[in-house]
Amino acid sequence: MSMRKLLYIIIGIAALTACEKEIDFDYNEVEPIVMIEGRVTNEGTEVLVTRSRSVYDAVKPMGLQGAEVIVSSDGQQEHLTYDETTGYYRSPLKGQPGTTYRLTVEFEDHHYEATSYMYPPAPFTSAEFLWQPINNERMLAYELWATDPQPDVRNYYWYRMDRTLHHPHFANKTTHDAYRWNVFDDRGCPPGRVFRDIMCMNENTAEDDKKDDWDNILYEGDTITMRLMVIDQPTYDYLRSLSSGQRNGANPVGNIEGDPCLGYFTAASVTHADTLVFSYADVREVR
Repeated sequence: MSMRKLLYIIIGIAALTACEKEIDFDYNEVEPIVMIEGRVTNEGTEVLVTRSRSVYDAVKPMGLQGAEVIVSSDGQQEHLTYDETTGYYRSPLKGQPGTTYRLTVEFEDHHYEATSYMYPPAPFTSAEFLWQPINNERMLAYELWATDPQPDVRNYYWYRMDRTLHHPHFANKTTHDAYRWNVFDDRGCPPGRVFRDIMCMNENTAEDDKKDDWDNILYEGDTITMRLMVIDQPTYDYLRSLSSGQRNGANPVGNIEGDPCLGYFTAASVTHADTLVFSYADVREVR
């Protein structure tokens, strides 16, 4: 049995045998903390300044005005302007691989700063949906392949799959949302190539179409977009700890200096896979 098939089986067993248990958490309420999320990419620059919120508050806060936000590199400075529509501080500045960028934020008499190095991009070579057999059932996976920009260096990656919703289930919901995201590194990938299988849904779950599963089900006609970002290790550490923290209530480990502050700043090279319109007829069977 191949290691790849063994991995699918392990994932499938975990998904199919998981049990539910109601647990009461006693969360400690604390004063809101400034949060800064900044990105310099080959597509532009944006920074969001907010405050942390209670775990019981599901409303996403609007970006805060009144900050002085500067991104600099090699002696050049770019002042970002606040966009009232999105709540982001933005600039048309497009990052260049091989450059270290510095973010400085002055907000409410506090100073925050961070640096990030921008690595070369990883162009997609292929991306498609597959049915993976697991324990006599089928799991829908999105398989991506890209070119490793630095085969002799450990690189770190952040993928995000978005979907535009077309099903009547979501008539009262935003039509565009994040479906899957995570980070990984290139250990275990073939030389010179980047590979990732993203598990989407169990076929039986899709057929049952229960309301509790709607957010995890891909429907005929959903538009799928995928982007892959090459990031530095501090950004990888932040996002990995963020993913873990969502399960245990812990705050992620950020790379922004300035107390108190949560968040991250990254300089990332972005590439996009071809946009797909999801159709069951196009999903390839893996045997």
